[in-house]
Amino acid sequence: MTGPMTGPQPVPAVTTGPQPVAAAPRTGRAALLITGVALAQLLLLAAITATTGLHLFALPFAASAAIVALAPAAPFAQPKGILVGHLTATVLALAVTAAAGPSVWAAAVAAGLSLAPMVLLKAPHPPAVATAALVGLTAPEPLFLLNPVLAGSLVVIAAGWVLTKATGQWR
Repeated sequence: MTGPMTGPQPVPAVTTGPQPVAAAPRTGRAALLITGVALAQLLLLAAITATTGLHLFALPFAASAAIVALAPAAPFAQPKGILVGHLTATVLALAVTAAAGPSVWAAAVAAGLSLAPMVLLKAPHPPAVATAALVGLTAPEPLFLLNPVLAGSLVVIAAGWVLTKATGQWR
């Protein structure tokens, strides 16, 4: 836009989509707290794996626990994203491997396609992409959806809720 003698006028910025989450101040105390929360979640996953045989200590869940500990208020750390992201990524990847068999190609396709349901359902969770890739590489039985995916997701959510409840960071 230009005025009669004013020259170009700035166009106001239009903001669509989520706003960035402000990072918590990083101090020595904050580093200890974040590390403690993540370590507690990871030890819980490891303890459940060791005592029950449920394979909950899988790399995608370690990444989920780290996101919850580092940025509990971030959209990627929310319970809906953790649960929906891992479940939809697994279902999609199981379908890909049923059609194509396990391979690096199936893993790549499953991982890439796993983003669509997360976007459509407004449940983003990047570690779920790793879950899809893992399924694409290994073609586990369909019960993988329950153990470890559902169980691991619920443990991360429950541990995150308990460990971050005092901070009021989860929505």
